[in-house]
Amino acid sequence: MNRASLTILVLLGAAIWALSLSGHGWVLPLSFFTPLSAVVSAMSVVILLWDVWLWRLGLLHPWPVSRPVLRGTWRGELTPAKGEARTIFLVLDQAFSRIETRTFTAESRSASIAARLDKVDGEFLLAAIYRNDPDLLLHDRSRIHRGAVCLWVHGPDPTELSGWYWTDRDTKGQLRFERVSRQLSSDFASASALAARSA
Repeated sequence: MNRASLTILVLLGAAIWALSLSGHGWVLPLSFFTPLSAVVSAMSVVILLWDVWLWRLGLLHPWPVSRPVLRGTWRGELTPAKGEARTIFLVLDQAFSRIETRTFTAESRSASIAARLDKVDGEFLLAAIYRNDPDLLLHDRSRIHRGAVCLWVHGPDPTELSGWYWTDRDTKGQLRFERVSRQLSSDFASASALAARSA
């Protein structure tokens, strides 16, 4: 929410509050609206803190916040419909208002173009559209492509994710992940090192 939208909401709230007090016989001076700028600034800070950090506090889960905290590095197994299973790492960067996915294998990396975490039939489902970039030296057999992934979240304090993927190269398969850390890895090597320390 930008500052202009927040200012309008605070102003409307203050106006409704003032009208309610007036309806009960209170006489309000114009100075009643003087702290508007300070209130907007304070609310901006609170909303920012909520979005990036406060909502993740354990005492708020599972009520009043039911959304699971997935932020961190996850180690998994990618099992294609044709071919051998391989190790894959999933890194989830999550705020209350957004979630972004990155994956790393020994040969490629991907990043989400769009991602959502929604409740479906009583369970949370992470769905994303992504672009995959294989290592440059592998482009002769593995080109840049796009795909989609759906992962079911298991439990209110999840340690496992499972689901499937499919790509515009007409490939598809299953995915299963286990959380190894709440830290965010930047590539396959750092994710592997983080998983080794967590073992």
